[in-house]
Amino acid sequence: MKLSIIIVNYKAWGHLQSALDAIHPGFPGNWEIIIVDNESEPVAFQEFQNSYQWVKLIAHAANAGFGYGCRIGAAAATGEQLLFMNPDVIATVDEIHALIEEKSKHPDVAILSPKQVGTDGRPQKVFDEFPSLLNQSKTLKALARYIAPTRSPNPRAEYDELTYCDWVTGSFLLIDRADYDAIGGWSVDYWMYVEDADLCRRAHDAGMRVAYTPEVQVIHAHGGSSRINVKIKSMTKLEVIISKHVYTSKHTSGVERWLTHCLIASLRLPPLLLAGLLDLISLRQIPALRVRSRMLRGLLGYYHGVLSNGTWLSPRAQANQL
Repeated sequence: MKLSIIIVNYKAWGHLQSALDAIHPGFPGNWEIIIVDNESEPVAFQEFQNSYQWVKLIAHAANAGFGYGCRIGAAAATGEQLLFMNPDVIATVDEIHALIEEKSKHPDVAILSPKQVGTDGRPQKVFDEFPSLLNQSKTLKALARYIAPTRSPNPRAEYDELTYCDWVTGSFLLIDRADYDAIGGWSVDYWMYVEDADLCRRAHDAGMRVAYTPEVQVIHAHGGSSRINVKIKSMTKLEVIISKHVYTSKHTSGVERWLTHCLIASLRLPPLLLAGLLDLISLRQIPALRVRSRMLRGLLGYYHGVLSNGTWLSPRAQANQL
């Protein structure tokens, strides 16, 4: 196989159907698609498999998160290149061919991601700086970009050529199999989010380069699996915060590590506390406040677990370690 396309699905059958319908015309015989279905339900799984017999579906009983699912898919893949793709991304064979061709023009690039736009055509953030003490705050991040724009490129600006960067999103990420294996693949220390920054960080540490190209464009209906309802939305938003702590614990040390942990907590807790109070006052009738109230309870429970267990890993990621 020349290319293995790996998709992690979580109850996003409608989005997945649209993605496969878009990619099917002209699908090359030396490409394969592997779909890992998290928290798989036998009936829905079998119905989808019957309709799309040209793809390989892998049922996984638990909702083990994105990185873990990607590892399952990669273990089953036989392609020389791996394309990790969200189920809510629409890409054609021609666009994928173009991304592969763009990567071949830049042999120093190990990880490449294209331009992504929403269903409304508006560009989305595809790359950014590695998380650090000085960019946890949006104000500090904006100031750094104003002072040193070349060192801190704005991911929401328009670019007309390949741009080297710290990390790119895992929603549509192309990497050679040899490079993927060399850096150890996706980490299971993250249940969801920031695992793409971690992957790219290890690529940088190994002397590889990461880049974004505006020469290729795909559509990303962001949040297809992570915004299904209040429960799922609050859980995934909570994991964003937790994953920032996990990244900090893995890639910083000493005073910087503890200052960053403290800053993450101090930036997130006060607005969540306020939202929790407003949620009570409004008798839990406002979905956005209910999401934040659930996040608050989850975050307080997480911090209690950190103090009790001595690990920054999410409880969901801890289950993946077993």
